[in-house]
Amino acid sequence: MYQYAAVLRRIVDADTVVLDLDLGFYQHRLGRSYRLARINAPELSTPEGVLAKAALAERLSAVGAFLVATAKADSFDRWIVELYADATNISDWLVTNGHAAYQTYR
Repeated sequence: MYQYAAVLRRIVDADTVVLDLDLGFYQHRLGRSYRLARINAPELSTPEGVLAKAALAERLSAVGAFLVATAKADSFDRWIVELYADATNISDWLVTNGHAAYQTYR
């Protein structure tokens, strides 16, 4: 597993974000989509999905920098990441607050 500093660019929905990653040695991966690990959130086309995205946006609005741990890409070529904000795992936070459910992807 690899860890990188990240900057949030956009929240796509409650389990997908767009980040800029600092890979070190003056290398960056800018504006790519990342899937939050171990969870599934409601689709954005549902009222629950809209609420989940809004809750995530509110939670992340005060955080300037993030830590990302990642290991592999999913079937949609998005990297699956553990996103940490203020030492809180965001996937776990979404589940704890009722905005997502745990689910494993291959």
